[in-house]
Amino acid sequence: MQRGGTTGDRPRRLIPVLDRNGRIVVAARALRSFGFGLNSVALGLYLAGLGLPGVDIGLIVSAAFAGTFALTVIIAGWGDRIGRRRLLMAGSALMTTAALIPLVNREPLLLALIALSGMVAVNANESTGLQTVDQALLPQSVPDQQRTKAFAFYNLVASGAAALGALSVGVLPFIGKLVGLTGADIYAPAFLAHAVIGVLTVVLHARLDRRAETGERLERRLAIGPSRPIVARMSLLFSLDSFASSLSVQSYLAYFLAARFGADPATAGGLFFVAGLLSTISFPVAAWLSARIGLIATMVFTHIPSSIFLIGLAIAPNLAVASLFLLGRSALASMDVPARQSYTMAVVEPRERTATAGVTSLARALAQVPGPALAGSLLVPIGLGIPLIATGVLKIAYDLLLFAMFRSRPAPEEVPPEAETAASSGGS
Repeated sequence: MQRGGTTGDRPRRLIPVLDRNGRIVVAARALRSFGFGLNSVALGLYLAGLGLPGVDIGLIVSAAFAGTFALTVIIAGWGDRIGRRRLLMAGSALMTTAALIPLVNREPLLLALIALSGMVAVNANESTGLQTVDQALLPQSVPDQQRTKAFAFYNLVASGAAALGALSVGVLPFIGKLVGLTGADIYAPAFLAHAVIGVLTVVLHARLDRRAETGERLERRLAIGPSRPIVARMSLLFSLDSFASSLSVQSYLAYFLAARFGADPATAGGLFFVAGLLSTISFPVAAWLSARIGLIATMVFTHIPSSIFLIGLAIAPNLAVASLFLLGRSALASMDVPARQSYTMAVVEPRERTATAGVTSLARALAQVPGPALAGSLLVPIGLGIPLIATGVLKIAYDLLLFAMFRSRPAPEEVPPEAETAASSGGS
């Protein structure tokens, strides 16, 4: 394992020193994130433009999460046998299915079938299986002491690209007029762009070299040994957080703004662009904060206020107030992401990383599947803001449980050398 050297030489360096594979992973994620940022907003506005009821929208989003779950099952069980490079190429190719969305028009069952690819955008943060492979590959591209910084940079680039994608929604009506599109069909160019990005990222991932793989021939499908207990606990907690998130994905937030406040594409796109910028800025702040208060504390104490903002968004009286709550939430909601990714990779053996990333993502993916359907059939009929309130309450419960269960188990690099010495001498 690489340790120390680079960070010791350049302690103030903001951008991690990534190897070639690391740079490819970040570049490909940036492209995918642009597509997801654009399409997660465009899809919500498209479904609102079609006039589909909440039940149908919930079905479509649940189908997208079911596809994500299937892809994550493959990654968790056979990821290192198939190969990370092949998985990333195959997953990127599935993005091309988005081009079919405008062709099936108002048929919710056909839209749900397309969403089953798992690579149709419903969230700007790309809640698919591919980031699981990235999560396992990225630590191999930097020294250990730069791992959290690498995840922060990876998420910063992805979030910035997603914000630009959201901003691009505002130009769709102009493009639609140029090519003669009307009504909900003005969002068709966004789905085509998503497909083109899929092709480009296939080409990028094809350039990964053999260092992207584990280098080991693993006999077990789920290559997790000593770390099973902690992986099991993390998986249960992450599934609660994921279920909560699935009740109010970004596509639903775009739908919510359009249905409740009449937000047009330019307004919604601009709002999600600013939200994305705030989220982008939060990632280096998260890395800085993690170095000072620890990964677990960073995850918890930034997440709870963001959930309170989301509850405020649900009861906002007008678009201006709703925008303030949305932006406040965006400034904090993603700060736990690099901390969570870094912590998860830190507390398991390096050879267990792909399987751990797969299993924890599998738990998250499975928990997402019923959420949108439940929200569409049970919560939305009560009120458009109810799914947002439910998300906030469940996320606060997740944060409190996470803090109670893991605050006494810091990441290895967070343990002072004298504490490690005392622990080892006490155990001998």
